[in-house]
Amino acid sequence: MKNAREKALQILYEIEYNGAYSNMALKKALNGEKDISDLDKAFITRIVYGVVSYKLNLEYIIENNSKIKLKKISKYIMLILKIGIYQLKYMGKVPRSAAVNESVKLAKRYGHAASAGFVNGVLRSVIKNKVVYPEDKIERLSKELSYPLQLCTKWCNDFGYEFTKDLLEAMNREAETTLRVNRLKTNPCELVKTNNKLLLSDIYEYAVISSGTDIVSDDIYKKGFVYPQDISAMAVSVVLNPGSGEKVLDLCSAPGGKATHIAELMNNRGTVIACDIHEHKMKLIENNAKRLGIGIIQTKQYDACQYNKEFDSAFDKVLVDVPCTGYGIIRKKPDIKWKNELIENITGISQEILTNAGKYVKIGGEMVFSTCTINKEENEHRIFEFIKNNKNFELTDFYELLPEKLRHDTARKGYVTFYPNIDNTDGFFIAKAKRCR
Repeated sequence: MKNAREKALQILYEIEYNGAYSNMALKKALNGEKDISDLDKAFITRIVYGVVSYKLNLEYIIENNSKIKLKKISKYIMLILKIGIYQLKYMGKVPRSAAVNESVKLAKRYGHAASAGFVNGVLRSVIKNKVVYPEDKIERLSKELSYPLQLCTKWCNDFGYEFTKDLLEAMNREAETTLRVNRLKTNPCELVKTNNKLLLSDIYEYAVISSGTDIVSDDIYKKGFVYPQDISAMAVSVVLNPGSGEKVLDLCSAPGGKATHIAELMNNRGTVIACDIHEHKMKLIENNAKRLGIGIIQTKQYDACQYNKEFDSAFDKVLVDVPCTGYGIIRKKPDIKWKNELIENITGISQEILTNAGKYVKIGGEMVFSTCTINKEENEHRIFEFIKNNKNFELTDFYELLPEKLRHDTARKGYVTFYPNIDNTDGFFIAKAKRCR
């Protein structure tokens, strides 16, 4: 195989200059590759996620150690510098000599004659010089922890400086790979006994933590024993609390993680209607259901922003996992930091979907609203707006339904936010409302 650093360079080029998502680019490059060792896969993954996550920080360091302006540095050489600096600054087990020498070799291959000398000079300057960050606290957060200044400012205003600093540091740390155990086929204890790459989760009884790097190629995945999912996302279906024999609607379902979990909680008895706006995503839901041995999921292509009369008052439970900025899952998809999503556009869509969803709940039925973000405009503001405009609904206590370590007091009022720095999960929001009349 190519040198691991060269493989990382090629993946990063796809992400930075061809618009690929980091998780998808890694999956395409590494999954199923027999000639790449698990050690190399872990090394490549660490570099790719690290360079994407620390983009702003690495550019700031280059800017302070290069005589050439950033915009005049060629694309490959810029990425090679970032890979080298990331190893020097954030991968303590990599010898400095290796970080520099391997970067110089890449520069010879991907640049012109002077590129190797330039890369060597910048990296040696980085080793010698201490990074001097801006004096302004929020600007320093932005440059040092590598988040857009606008986002740092917003979260400092919303959560306070110390909480935001703690949050950003947690979001920069590598997330554990958590797997939901399919209770229709096995149980966590049996699974852990037969697989030395798995550990029981101390947060949710049906979750395990994996040290493997290529889950989808593993037999436990192929045989439908597990589904890769964060514990915060598992909590959504747990809070929905579907019963065997009920009729459940999942409005924004693909790729089917929550729909399949709902079906498992229902013991594969009843009906789950799983919807998505994109036709090609129906197959994703169907394939996951088949792999997990689930037979009660029916897929339907449907734009949740449009009212559907056939769904009117037809469901015991409705899940509304709406489109959002996704800031809660930065640990797993660091490129989300750099997507300039307009919150106003997203909240308008989510409010439309939520309004329609309320019409589909039976009297006495319940609805769960969730997002994988932490912005109040996308979360509390949306559910409070819904309750204000729909007097036949009220927020309902779900404190006791949550795993013990995720029980926050606000759950008694009908909503909760999970944060990576507090809960060791992705950032997630869950609210639950009951239709009273």
